[in-house]
Amino acid sequence: MHIPPQRFALTLLALLLAACAKHQPEDLTADLEGGVEVRQGAIVISGVTLEQETGSVIDALVGRVPNFRVQRLSDGCPQIRLRSHVSFESVTNPHVYVDGTRIADTCILDSLRAQNVELVEIYPMGVTTRPGYGTHAHGLILVFLRSG
Repeated sequence: MHIPPQRFALTLLALLLAACAKHQPEDLTADLEGGVEVRQGAIVISGVTLEQETGSVIDALVGRVPNFRVQRLSDGCPQIRLRSHVSFESVTNPHVYVDGTRIADTCILDSLRAQNVELVEIYPMGVTTRPGYGTHAHGLILVFLRSG
């Protein structure tokens, strides 16, 4: 019996879609150590945790966020890696947004004091359901400042 390649591909796609539709995560929220939560694919650090930090936002993230790696260069902005399988050999920085505005580089994370931040959301896969934010293959870091 010979199955045309197009029919095989469509059948395989239908099976994959059916399997994905059946799979529903049991718990979309989980607590990690150090005041970090996972919510619907985002790693979230609240202001309550951040207000206890005396350093920069980037310092507050190191050691709290799984697979968050920083390489500091003497003459430039820190290079950030959110997923462990990507190397520093090429630029892999996530896109950084502060209060909805896309920032050109990661230097802002070194200059913002953690105490001035209300919330940080990190999307290692680079996709958020928040309106107004793009996607990026190397992840997203959304920073929301305290008002007032």
